[in-house]
Amino acid sequence: MANFITLATLEKPSLTVSSIGTLLARHYGLHMVSCQKLNSYEDLNFRIEVESNGDNSKETCGLEAQHEMMSRVCEIGIFTPRAVPTLTGHLYSTVNLPDEGCENTDITASLYVVRLFEYIPGRILQSAPLTPGLCYKVGVMTGRVDTALKGFNHSGFHGQKITWHPDHLPLIVNLLHVVEDNGDREMVSDVVKTFQSRVLEHLNEFPQGTIHGDLNEGNILVTEAADDDRWGDEHDVSAILDYGDSAYLPYIFEVAIAMAYMSILSDNIPPQTASGYVLAGYLTQNDLSDREIELLKLCVCARITQSLVIGAYSFHVDPSNIYTLNTAKIGWPRLRQLWEMDSEQLVRDWRNIAGTCEKPLLADDEGDGDAGDAAAAADDDDD
Repeated sequence: MANFITLATLEKPSLTVSSIGTLLARHYGLHMVSCQKLNSYEDLNFRIEVESNGDNSKETCGLEAQHEMMSRVCEIGIFTPRAVPTLTGHLYSTVNLPDEGCENTDITASLYVVRLFEYIPGRILQSAPLTPGLCYKVGVMTGRVDTALKGFNHSGFHGQKITWHPDHLPLIVNLLHVVEDNGDREMVSDVVKTFQSRVLEHLNEFPQGTIHGDLNEGNILVTEAADDDRWGDEHDVSAILDYGDSAYLPYIFEVAIAMAYMSILSDNIPPQTASGYVLAGYLTQNDLSDREIELLKLCVCARITQSLVIGAYSFHVDPSNIYTLNTAKIGWPRLRQLWEMDSEQLVRDWRNIAGTCEKPLLADDEGDGDAGDAAAAADDDDD
């Protein structure tokens, strides 16, 4: 009994609110919101309220899926960033870092994932002049990625709720208040409603697989083209970056996303021409049905709409982040231009371009001529 009393009356450790927050962050990855001391004889007991970090297991599962996906893409010779293992052999680590702008770093640290990637030389495609040939090469690379990933699946790509995924397009209707009421809001609503009824309500009817999900001008690297380049271009597509939006989705979304961003980027060729050459390149690697091709205009417009509205909202929340408005200046006119085009004529233009690239689209023999003719025809339509 004496020993028990002696142990029970030992001095208790001295813990401040700050040190409790540090312990929670360091050992449990939790961010403390409040702390209340509770009565006790021997132990120190506290009632602690913490912020939810969400389901971290889902996040790390998604990271593992990305790493496996990148390895698969590398295996077929496409340059892509490779994660550098930590000292313990893991491809990422979780660390507690202080939240920006908070004075008390002991209780404002949050759990973050840190990854280190090997550097890949090259320039982002945005810095290179866009040509029909470069658009075609983007399409070829996009198709190669999808073909390489056929049969590849990972649980980390399922059940995700990423705002940028095309199947979440209807969410942007809640952000329409940041869009200027000059007709753009009505156009956005039309795009969303049509996409919902013609694509999203039939999502399971389209071939699906693991896709990159964000092949934009900042995620594609280019390097100097060979002297014997078929297109006579200065640049060739060399690498694919940023697999953070990868998902298990219809293939039509993959090519539509690439077509959308090349349509926005094109300042010296019409958007229907830029998108047509992307599609032509893609079809050399991966087939699409007639139905998918007919819905591509809608999917392209859906992605441009998504990019513009999310960009406007991000700027509304943080006006200092002008990066979010990169696509706005030319994006809105491009969206309206494409949205108002006759869909059947647009498909005919695309078929003609594909024919000049020696890859006719499915179930259509109309495509003949040369690349110059296709671009000229598109230019005429653009006037």
